[in-house]
Amino acid sequence: MRLSSGRILLASFDMDGTLLEEDSSWAAIHRHFGTVEASRVSLKLYSEGKIDYREFMRRDISAWPKGITKAEIEGILFKYRLRRDAREVVAGLKERGIDIAVVTSGIDLLAEHVSSALGIRHWMANGLSFNKDGVLQDKGVGRVDPFRKDLAYRWLLRRLGIDSKQTIAVGDTIYDLAFLKSARIGFMLAHTTRVDTPEIVHIDRLTDIFAHL
Repeated sequence: MRLSSGRILLASFDMDGTLLEEDSSWAAIHRHFGTVEASRVSLKLYSEGKIDYREFMRRDISAWPKGITKAEIEGILFKYRLRRDAREVVAGLKERGIDIAVVTSGIDLLAEHVSSALGIRHWMANGLSFNKDGVLQDKGVGRVDPFRKDLAYRWLLRRLGIDSKQTIAVGDTIYDLAFLKSARIGFMLAHTTRVDTPEIVHIDRLTDIFAHL
């Protein structure tokens, strides 16, 4: 599929598994603290609709040891690895005059850090809360529900004054489907998920999107 006439103003990317090699910023913390099983239980309840995403975040955070500091969380998250062609795709989009955003249900500390490293101006992510001493608090700040990333995406587009038909979106899992379908064209990295729907273009590398612009 190739875009028909009309200028693309914004390219929006998922973060975990898309711009980054790591599958999940939340999972990275769980692996570090050995709380993966607790996370799986919460994910099952969320996926079955038995808890909402805010409760899912609360359970994730409560599974971690008490007294964790912001510096400790950053130390875990900032070991991330950018996908090999992430810088190339960002540079190529900028050369075409296309602005870039990150829309992720990952953690805001990492989203801000990755966006800064790539020179991306706009990002939306879920948050962690810390007290004045930098100690993690029990409740997260829900901004991007994984199954309804389209809501966060449309909010961002309204804030930027951009119509969805002037955008493309890139993701890598079923959680990104509503987000991808909200753009003029959605690209799915084929390394984890394949969806047979005409609205989605499967790609093997981030830079494959240029063949469709």
